[in-house]
Amino acid sequence: MSSPSDQATALFEAAQRDRQTFRILLRDFASPLETTLFHAQQVLEKGLKAVLVAGGIVFPRTHDLLELFDLAANSGSPVPLSRDLMARLGPYAVEFRYLGVIAPDVSREEAAAAVESFMGWLKERLA
Repeated sequence: MSSPSDQATALFEAAQRDRQTFRILLRDFASPLETTLFHAQQVLEKGLKAVLVAGGIVFPRTHDLLELFDLAANSGSPVPLSRDLMARLGPYAVEFRYLGVIAPDVSREEAAAAVESFMGWLKERLA
């Protein structure tokens, strides 16, 4: 079994891959918004899980950004993004992506700023 450090590194690397995919999709406005924002959601989900694993925090198997966000905040790792943004991006993990429904209140620009800010914070947390 791999160590928590190895697991956190693997999750961080997975978040980086989703970040790259997100960036590629951002450059093409023909990319479906729900698919683009799915990758933003995945960056946050995998990154939050990396922080939790690194901190020895046990979490349930979930895609719920709010649950992961709250666990991180309550364990001394407050995330530099708003809970509101987590609530708006969270449904892109399943609901919006599979149903083809777009939530109108998350723009590409807002998601891009959040992903970049989050990844900078994540690198510092895991360093």
